[in-house]
Amino acid sequence: MDKAERRTYEDGARKDLARRRRPEAHPTHSRQVLESEVVRQAEHIEQLERELAEAHEQSAKLERFAAMAAHEVLKPLVMTEAFATMIAERTGHGMDLDTRRDVDTLIRISSRMRLLVEAMLMDARPDQEPMKRQAVDLSKVLNDCVVMLGAEIRAREVKVAVEDLPVVPGDEALLTGVFGNLLSNAIQYGPREGAEIKVSAARSEAGWTFSVESPGPAIDERDRQRIFEPWQRGWGERRSRGVGLGLAIVRQVVERHGGEVGVTSPEPTANRFFFTLPV
Repeated sequence: MDKAERRTYEDGARKDLARRRRPEAHPTHSRQVLESEVVRQAEHIEQLERELAEAHEQSAKLERFAAMAAHEVLKPLVMTEAFATMIAERTGHGMDLDTRRDVDTLIRISSRMRLLVEAMLMDARPDQEPMKRQAVDLSKVLNDCVVMLGAEIRAREVKVAVEDLPVVPGDEALLTGVFGNLLSNAIQYGPREGAEIKVSAARSEAGWTFSVESPGPAIDERDRQRIFEPWQRGWGERRSRGVGLGLAIVRQVVERHGGEVGVTSPEPTANRFFFTLPV
């Protein structure tokens, strides 16, 4: 063995001896570390279970509130529909044409609103029933919404410009609520009078994109997600008289149909609410 080989052998022996002399972790210390980690993980699991229980409790409270609110809303709608129908049946052909048209409109609006409230209540329950999917003529849906919002449209002197809308698969009552809420939102937050609300549809490979565009103060980017959360009313300095559920309902219904919802401000004095529906 030459000097170089001997030096290499001695260096290796010294390193091996040093490794053998290095003290190993004491088994008691390792057990203490493991027990500490188990306790920490158990506390974390208990915290998650408490948070989950609180979330379930809040969900149950919201469900009870929705049931009570729907019940209170349904009562006057059912009574209005019933009395209007009774008036129409009793007077028959004795009404003049304008009065008959007004009574028929009242019956149609009450019926639509009743179906909408029932559909929203069903959609909010954990044990959701399947949606009533069918071919929905969105041109007819939007026309019904314009009729239902006729008083607000006339009061603000706004115009609703509508492009041809397609027939899509979906739940008619729920989609009526989507367009109704977006139109009502555009009327409330647009100019006091003389605004034009544009409703359009565009087809792509993924599906349809529907837009409701109206003039009004641009929505700040920081608010564009918040306004789709429950109990959020308006943006900027404008606030509606509602409870802040309209846009939250829009998002819930659109997502249940497999689509997405959002808002952009193409210019400082206009907002464009849009939602997608797959095909």
